[in-house]
Amino acid sequence: MSGRVLALVHDVSPGNRVSVLGTLGPAFEQRGFGVDIHDVADPGPAPSPEDYDAVCVTGSPESVYDDSVSWIGAEARLVGAAVDSSVPVMGVCFGSQLLATVLGGTVRRSEQPEHGFTWVRSTRPDLVSDGPWFEFHHDTVTVPTTAEVIAENDAGVQAFVSGPHLGVQFHPEITPDCFSSWLTGFDGARSDLGDDGVDLDHLAHAIAGDADVAAQRCDQLVERFLDHAGLTAARARPGGPRNPR
Repeated sequence: MSGRVLALVHDVSPGNRVSVLGTLGPAFEQRGFGVDIHDVADPGPAPSPEDYDAVCVTGSPESVYDDSVSWIGAEARLVGAAVDSSVPVMGVCFGSQLLATVLGGTVRRSEQPEHGFTWVRSTRPDLVSDGPWFEFHHDTVTVPTTAEVIAENDAGVQAFVSGPHLGVQFHPEITPDCFSSWLTGFDGARSDLGDDGVDLDHLAHAIAGDADVAAQRCDQLVERFLDHAGLTAARARPGGPRNPR
């Protein structure tokens, strides 16, 4: 068989839309799932999640509770349509917070923002392994009663499942190019982080040093998500993620 995954990105400059996926795109593709990229901030109709085998919602510097962000409501409806149609959703950082909100959870500003590789404790190592995962967020989630928390640390929830859906607060996809695309692709990201006292050079050095291990862990996580969602590996197909816009 062959399959397709819809990857949602958030108001990213066109030249960075593939880079922000980091190792997520290759991990899906190595299992035969082509990846279509859609920026939710683009005008025009959005793709229908029912046309895909899975949806992957990536990160954003925005907060899901910020009503001033014009595209959040439409994206929540798109993710809700995926959930209603039993299309498995993998949410990453902002994506996990949006997924939790759609499922009935809540998101708020965290008292412990996290930036860098952080230890995560898992109760489902068959799905999300223990160990250092890259964090880059200032919000935290309270999951709905329909979801099961499967990983956490002192800062809060780090992963949850609900049916075929998986949300992870961390960024398994991190690579040097991915990190660079965040700083250049998201408007104002570099200055905002500098104002928050985040040492970007230190983070970049840590990401480069752990790139190979992080890629292996992301690959493993995607494989486990697909198994959890009941999606067998599709027939391998050539090419990289498609950015139709």
